[in-house]
Amino acid sequence: MSKKLKIALCGAGGAAAAGLAVLLYCFPPTQYRFWPPCIFHEVTGLYCPGCGNTRALAALLHGDFAESFSQNILFIPAVLTIVCLLIWHRLTLKPVVAYTILFVLLGFMFLRNLPWYPFTLLAPH
Repeated sequence: MSKKLKIALCGAGGAAAAGLAVLLYCFPPTQYRFWPPCIFHEVTGLYCPGCGNTRALAALLHGDFAESFSQNILFIPAVLTIVCLLIWHRLTLKPVVAYTILFVLLGFMFLRNLPWYPFTLLAPH
């Protein structure tokens, strides 16, 4: 892939992300129902590790960190992890990084579906 094409794709991706962020800011999913629901939750009734991410991002865009954490406590750490992996490409080549991320996501998914306190706090509110 040529360098110009990579730059164009990055620009298009950034513009699309910015456009979606503006839409999410103007039309938060807690007030507008046109945002798609989690398919995994719709089919199984269980919360996946990403359930609540759209509401968490909307709350974060409005500066409400507490609401963002109540929707998905892993959202901000996941975004920071993705940024780190994009900056330091060599980390993506280490199997221990992939296994750690997989373990955290599966463990979080298991714990947030337990029906007892304090695990119920991990479910989106």
